Amino acid sequence: MSYPYTRYLASKKSVDDRALHQGVVQELGRQLPDTGVKVLEIGAGLGTMVARLWEWDLLRAGDYTLLDVDGQLLSDSRHWLCEWARSRGLTPEITPEWLGLGELRVHFLEAEIGDYLEKDLGRPVDLLIANAFLDLVEVPATLPGLFRLLVPGGLYWFTINFDGETIFQPDHPYDEEFMRVYHRGMDERVRYGRPAGESRAGRHLYHHLRQAGAPPLASGSSDWVVHARPDGAYPGDEAYFLESILNTVEEGLRGQVDSEQLAEWMQLRREQVGSGQLLYIAHQLDFVGRSPA
Repeated sequence: MSYPYTRYLASKKSVDDRALHQGVVQELGRQLPDTGVKVLEIGAGLGTMVARLWEWDLLRAGDYTLLDVDGQLLSDSRHWLCEWARSRGLTPEITPEWLGLGELRVHFLEAEIGDYLEKDLGRPVDLLIANAFLDLVEVPATLPGLFRLLVPGGLYWFTINFDGETIFQPDHPYDEEFMRVYHRGMDERVRYGRPAGESRAGRHLYHHLRQAGAPPLASGSSDWVVHARPDGAYPGDEAYFLESILNTVEEGLRGQVDSEQLAEWMQLRREQVGSGQLLYIAHQLDFVGRSPA
């Protein structure tokens, strides 16, 4: 995987697997139609949610569209899903339009969500998924358009919504100030000319959903918790995941805090990853519910 973001998303799968709130997952399973499910995932990235829903025996038939602004990721997702399928004894059916995984057809759509919502959206879907995405958009302005993507009363599953806590252990004297500045950057972020999320998106999403007439059926925390095993090694490729998180924090702090202090903090945290000492926690929330009828 030569594209760093592709490797990051692949390394994140095991982290998300642990994090996703199982009570919310169980409610999703109870609410899903038995057959013919039409799914749209926005900000879908590498397609790991397709694999996860298959592995958890929640979705093995229907049509699943991966929508993402990053064409390279969508290209890589075809390859990643094919390799994943073969590792499970499946023979993927590959066509120019879709990828077949048994009775599940996976489609790939390159689009920025704001632009996509302004177009003729065609047939609405039964399930809308947004994983680690709604904390990157202006939710009150975006939700009405998202619900138009669903059939009346259709299901939404909004997961890994960041909620204001980034924790690195062991403690360091710079942590409190650095994380305050890092979270402020989330609150001020702009992408594609639009406000792009906030640091307490998770808790605020609950009220936004209620105000939109779509209160959650179930909710729960989906914290990322990453630490080494007793042998000092991180599971899977999660050391790379931690390196990627540290790179993101460094980028968010560069020019906003003392450069020498930042260099000192980053060097120590990277050394802690190398020695298996770093514990990383990010607080997040999951919601499942139905759109307005």
